Amino acid sequence: MSVRLGVLGCGSIARAAHLRSLARVPGGRVIALADTVAANLDAARPFAPDARAVAEYGDVLAMPDVDAVIVALPPALHASAAIAALDKGKHVYVEKPLATSVDDAGRVLEVARRSGLIAMMGFNYRHNPLVQRARSAIGGGAVGTPVSVRTVFTTPARAIPAWKQQRESGGGALLDLAVHHVDLIRFLLGTEVAQVSADVLSARSEHDTVTLQMRLTNGCLAQVMCSLGTIDDDRIEIHGSAGRLTIDRYRSLRVEVTPASASGMLGVAATRFAGEMRALPYAFQKLRSPMHDPSFPAAISAFVHAVASRTPATPSFDDGVRALAVVEAAEESARSGRVVHLDPPAAALPRAHVHVASV
Repeated sequence: MSVRLGVLGCGSIARAAHLRSLARVPGGRVIALADTVAANLDAARPFAPDARAVAEYGDVLAMPDVDAVIVALPPALHASAAIAALDKGKHVYVEKPLATSVDDAGRVLEVARRSGLIAMMGFNYRHNPLVQRARSAIGGGAVGTPVSVRTVFTTPARAIPAWKQQRESGGGALLDLAVHHVDLIRFLLGTEVAQVSADVLSARSEHDTVTLQMRLTNGCLAQVMCSLGTIDDDRIEIHGSAGRLTIDRYRSLRVEVTPASASGMLGVAATRFAGEMRALPYAFQKLRSPMHDPSFPAAISAFVHAVASRTPATPSFDDGVRALAVVEAAEESARSGRVVHLDPPAAALPRAHVHVASV
């Protein structure tokens, strides 16, 4: 079965990642494009030359031959577009974040659950081979009992669209970057966030730099720093009772595990050399991928396969809600100067809730 897709929003990320990925994913065919900016549509057409191009995404949702849609609109439109698509019987892939508030995300989740349609969250980095291997290594005891996590996700200062400059419309480092790492921490360690303390800085645009200190439900401590104004950096480091695991999305070709028993710098160097020699297949895969990240085509392929086979897709909208709950808790902490606790997640509930701890 060929899955006929509409892409809602044809901005830079949709063209660089989603449309390039769809062009190489078997079983998927883009038949409709939507964007209110004519220049975006013009730039997107070469990736899907036979697709119908329209200004309003509602026109795509009204097309009976569209099976599924990729929602790559500005984040403030994600919830309404996803709900409208589900109401029209379309399967939905939503680029992160699911919404700009937990309440709106909860409404999307409720509609998705009632619909029985495929609903997948655009946390594509879960599909990066390094992340997949890191999760397997951690689950296999490579670092022993995890004790702490440190992550950095930053981009250089560059011109950004107006919506990215204001938190209300979906901008800021929390919604743009930190939400990814919150999800990856949950995914890698199989745990939830129990409490958050955060600081937010607005240097060039609103909330463009953030730091989060978190305690996880498995007892781990986690630190996350994200910024829209430094350099390209995306690293995750996990320390455990038996060693350290590191992945660097830009610079690593493999998962680097340093055992606690490594005998000095010579032992570490030998371990690294042996690992790099085995990493060449990933290096070629990385070079061939859109934006040099294999996670984009892998995530889109997983969505297309889920739609074609009518099997559940992950990450789910529930994952989107839980990540947003951490973002809102971080914002509350930054406003109040207090630690914010998150209620234990309940699988039966569509929404996550936060409350400020007494201090």
